[in-house]
Amino acid sequence: MQLELSAWRKARGKSQDEMAKLCDVHVNTWRRWEENPGEMRFDKALLVVECLNIGFDNILLPQNTTVTSK
Repeated sequence: MQLELSAWRKARGKSQDEMAKLCDVHVNTWRRWEENPGEMRFDKALLVVECLNIGFDNILLPQNTTVTSK
């Protein structure tokens, strides 16, 4: 299931402030990530997927992205 980062956060019952603290970033940084998760550094993305118990593809691939192999 493909959800936006904010939807995953809400589904897990976390506030933006809680997620920012868990990821050791300012809440404004978390808010930017919810708008554009591609801005996250890899180490922070690891924390996010761990805290939300989701896969990388759920936060880093836009909903209309298609992954193909050559």
